[in-house]
Amino acid sequence: MGLMRKGRINIVITNRVLRYSYHKHATLDSLVDQGELELPHETIKDGAIINRSVLVTILSKLVRKKRWKRKDLFFCLPDDAVVIRPLQVPAALTEEEAISYLKNQLGNSFFLPFANPSISVEFLDEENQQRNILLYAYPKDKIVAFEEVFREAGLKPVVADLTSLSVYRYYYKRYRKENDHVLHIQWNLDALILTAFHNHKAVFTRYIKQSLNEQQLDLSRSEVEGIINEYSIEVNRIIDFYQYSISNGQANINLVLLSGDFPYLSEVQKSLKERISAEIFSFSDNEEELKYIDVLGLALKPYDLKKGSNT
Repeated sequence: MGLMRKGRINIVITNRVLRYSYHKHATLDSLVDQGELELPHETIKDGAIINRSVLVTILSKLVRKKRWKRKDLFFCLPDDAVVIRPLQVPAALTEEEAISYLKNQLGNSFFLPFANPSISVEFLDEENQQRNILLYAYPKDKIVAFEEVFREAGLKPVVADLTSLSVYRYYYKRYRKENDHVLHIQWNLDALILTAFHNHKAVFTRYIKQSLNEQQLDLSRSEVEGIINEYSIEVNRIIDFYQYSISNGQANINLVLLSGDFPYLSEVQKSLKERISAEIFSFSDNEEELKYIDVLGLALKPYDLKKGSNT
């Protein structure tokens, strides 16, 4: 508990904005401050830091203004580069040994689309002296780049998370609805990130680039409908893929969580309701909640997160 006495900062950085919150504890009711800053164009692009000096300057000013010097920081990484892979390791291995084992097997028994990954694992069930696991991999250089910027600005980064995990955590802890197979759709201006959860664990993710920006939003009704229909078809394909490939025909998505900064989310919700049978849960009825849902979910992540759960 001593770690939480001084409070902590939570930051989510997207291609367009920086959202933050300051909480005394890992609870929603301990919120002290929250806000959002627009980032200059191409400070961040496709989840990577392009203009490091600008980002450092923005963060340093914020840290000085809020008196956050040397405070602990939880931050979200862009979801575009994460890889989730079901694998098996010898059942006798500890978590640390399993990670070492996987690093040795990388490039032989399985492959990743980037070099030098940061790896974590979720242990599942045992099967014939083998343990089923979920591998989570992320480019280590991206993590290090963000950590270095935060440290230079005066913060102390201690935990990195993903936006999809943060939104799911917020939904589950705030609404406490039990669903075995959940698909989170983070529908943003520039991309869709679809992440499937089973038993509160992220088991699959897909990143779909969308070529829109704020300068292209003066669209006609037919253009909006065309964009939504195009990507709604992709969502339907992902749901089918989950049913027949991920779950081997044994299960289907029964809840869809919808969030993101796409300005036509209500129209998206209507389109999805016409195409899929799963319940659709949207936070769009509460604009303030929708705006800060990712950073609030990040704020709910405890320091000593229980092993085996994303929540």
